[in-house]
Amino acid sequence: MITKHQYLDKYPISADSEKLIVGTIHPHDHSRFTIPFFYGNVTSIWKILSEAFPNDLNPHLTREGILAFLRNKKISVSDTIKVCDRKNPTALDRDLIPLELNMQIKSDIRNSNISEVLFTSGFGKNNAFKLFYVDILGLTLTDEIRRNRGTVTDPDIFGRPVKLTVLYSPSGSSNVGLSKSKAYLENKAQYENLPTPVYRFKVDYYRDKFSGK
Repeated sequence: MITKHQYLDKYPISADSEKLIVGTIHPHDHSRFTIPFFYGNVTSIWKILSEAFPNDLNPHLTREGILAFLRNKKISVSDTIKVCDRKNPTALDRDLIPLELNMQIKSDIRNSNISEVLFTSGFGKNNAFKLFYVDILGLTLTDEIRRNRGTVTDPDIFGRPVKLTVLYSPSGSSNVGLSKSKAYLENKAQYENLPTPVYRFKVDYYRDKFSGK
């Protein structure tokens, strides 16, 4: 099952962007996407951002609305894989077999105003950060990077330091793990009386990560 990325060429990284969202590759059957765009099959990241920025992104999500939001916020979206095979017909990173990586992403970041890259998955096999940091940049993961959920690159790589951050996953299935995380437990008292405490923490977390620099 060979999947070719449908959006990398159509929606290139904008030179004036200041933040960049990076994942792996969309699921194989993009024809069924609710929105013909990155994360269009499961709109969780856009739903979270619409709640984090209700005045900027309409909760009745459309591609045009998302694109306007991204332009206004100076955010681009990209992925690490251009072409992949799949061990199984799932959207899981562990089932991917990367055949062609998006090597252009390095020069695209260099030729932009991006100061932070935000990854939708972390350090496991075929996760976005791992593919970017190890397979595209040729660098070595350390325990410190794992603990800190990111790092700052050497200025020589992109012509300036760029912060690399692994987001808490936007997927609803990640909420159980997030509820046990240090970040949530340190702030639990603010959320524990809300109907959906972990989700509300995640909305505030995304607001913080996508606000300013």
